[in-house]
Amino acid sequence: MVNIDSKKYVLLDVETNGLSSLQNDLLSISLYRPDDGKIYDRFLPLELEEIVWPWISEINGIDDEMLIDKLPLTQEEFDSVISDFDLENRIILHYGNIDEKFLKNYLKRKKINGFEKLSFYNFKHDIISNKFSEGNITKDNLCRIYGIENVNKVHTGLNDCILEWKLFEKMNGNKLIVIGNTVYEFNDEYIIPVSYLQNYTNFKYHINNFPKISYDMEEVKTIRISSPEIKKFDNNISGITIEHLINSLLNVEDKNQETMLFQAQNRGKLKKIGELPSMIHTIPISMNTDGTITAINKEDRKTVNDINKVTEIIKKEIKPLIDFIKHDIFNDELIMSQELVINKEDNVLAKCDLSTDDKILEIKGFNIDVEKMKYQLYYEANGREIYILQTFWRTNLKQGLKFVIYKVIPKEYTRKIPDRTKSILKWKQAFEKKINNKNLEVIEYQNSESDVKMRCKICGMEWKTSYRSIIRKPLCINCNKNQFFKNEEPKRVLTLEEKNRMKLISYQEKLTERSHGKLLAINYHGSREKLSVGCSECGNVWKIRADHLLDRPYCPKCRKK
Repeated sequence: MVNIDSKKYVLLDVETNGLSSLQNDLLSISLYRPDDGKIYDRFLPLELEEIVWPWISEINGIDDEMLIDKLPLTQEEFDSVISDFDLENRIILHYGNIDEKFLKNYLKRKKINGFEKLSFYNFKHDIISNKFSEGNITKDNLCRIYGIENVNKVHTGLNDCILEWKLFEKMNGNKLIVIGNTVYEFNDEYIIPVSYLQNYTNFKYHINNFPKISYDMEEVKTIRISSPEIKKFDNNISGITIEHLINSLLNVEDKNQETMLFQAQNRGKLKKIGELPSMIHTIPISMNTDGTITAINKEDRKTVNDINKVTEIIKKEIKPLIDFIKHDIFNDELIMSQELVINKEDNVLAKCDLSTDDKILEIKGFNIDVEKMKYQLYYEANGREIYILQTFWRTNLKQGLKFVIYKVIPKEYTRKIPDRTKSILKWKQAFEKKINNKNLEVIEYQNSESDVKMRCKICGMEWKTSYRSIIRKPLCINCNKNQFFKNEEPKRVLTLEEKNRMKLISYQEKLTERSHGKLLAINYHGSREKLSVGCSECGNVWKIRADHLLDRPYCPKCRKK
């Protein structure tokens, strides 16, 4: 358990002009010493950006006028701060990755020494949550759950420092886990569902000794159903109904009730803290023995009736798939659905979609990444043969469904922790693929926050550049001098169209970083104006306020899947 003695910590919060610690400005540094209330609150001048973007001002209340005549941080001032706040002997507590990164790169840019003397602790790592959450697991919402006052819409560095300390105190050295929209206090008695190991990314900070596993997949059967009347619905209910239909036609032994009872008892080991606000509408349903479903709420009946019509069409054509599963995979044995498997050694539980004593079949309605599923398959199988059924909804002229069955073959199993050198090599290879220029070679690579060393295979020149610069312009600076060193032209006043274009480019850069390159802004007129945005993965296009999109940078259609 983490020690929360106030004499051991200093709180840090920074306000910035964006999310890139290499390209955006550090606007303010705030420190708060909780044992005696000592504060440091310092604005810094704009140096990398020309203005404070309006959407940033709405978040932190900082505008251009507040930064006029402000001076950069100096070595003498930073040395004084280290001494005054006893930073060499205290842990700098912060919430999120941005604070440490921005401070580190600001000091590096200014050639100010002393960062190496500091110790940081990001206590956001103590909040274990699903990476596919609604975006509602915020510091503000957690403070509200604990009844912490002075949560403001405009975030100032000093107030955030105080809120973070109060939240850290309330957590009292415990880790939190967010299941659905419910926040619990985590403890070691809770048996971890295996799906959390994949989707709850902060588990990596608390669990180190899970087995290293690797799998291959081999396609064994493809079955197609073509019908213009078959369509996929906008949320995951299509996948649920397909799985229910397969279970009904296989006449499985349903273990779901006893599995759910155990899961409820397991969750009862956790102390409930409170509920987060939710914006997602779900359709509660009950399952019928004929493979159809029934809506619980009156307003969902029309949607469910449409789903059942599609289910009936599929039911008439799905016999070849059912026969293959029943006879060729499970050898006509009694098949269980939602069998619970518990690994007491690793304190992990798993649920099998379909299983017998010697085989399991996992049903998936999305593109399979066997690397991401490896723990789920390992703990479900418990030594048994593994199969995966993937459902493809066809949206071309020949509408319908394609079912592909894969056999999963173990490649490797060991409990050795991966060598970091291998990880860096893997990241370097991914980086080279992202650059996508066969004439450029990456000589040195550490991570996305450090400079990379490049070599041109044509002219032999070697140079260092930032990760993001080479991504944006993957060219040799010697072979393409005209693109890097243009003759300076007299400054001119930009037209309104050019200004709007620059705003769109700046906005898109922020959106690209927050959405990991998945979303594209089609137009931009201001932070409070609606814009059109497209998803590069599913092609969905929708309208949303620009500032709201940066707060919720995901495709609602992909999210529902």
